[in-house]
Amino acid sequence: MSMRNWMLPRFPNNYRTQRDSDEREYYAGLQQEWDFRMNESNALHNDLLQIGAPLVERSSLTLPRQNMHQYERAVTKIKKENNLMILRRSRYHMLQLAEEQAVATNRQLTPVERNNVLNYEDYLSE
Repeated sequence: MSMRNWMLPRFPNNYRTQRDSDEREYYAGLQQEWDFRMNESNALHNDLLQIGAPLVERSSLTLPRQNMHQYERAVTKIKKENNLMILRRSRYHMLQLAEEQAVATNRQLTPVERNNVLNYEDYLSE
């Protein structure tokens, strides 16, 4: 599945430009991004736990990271997972807002309205 909407914040270090010129700096940048994305992943996972939203399987945490190529795969995977968690959190909050608006107008969301919120194309997470 291709991602429809990337909501993930950019990593502040633009190490990718050094892939061909300075392999050690590139590898160090990959490791830094892994740490950054790992902290992000833990925070997003905790957010989903707190709001009771379905969790994203974080298989990137079990991927090997012994060399540069493995780190590249792991960073790519964790970025996709984090993006899914952000999208899932956004969908939960959109649904919560829709339900609050319905209550404010003394009604409940119909199943069609609820499905429209959950299936809003820009925020599909799976």
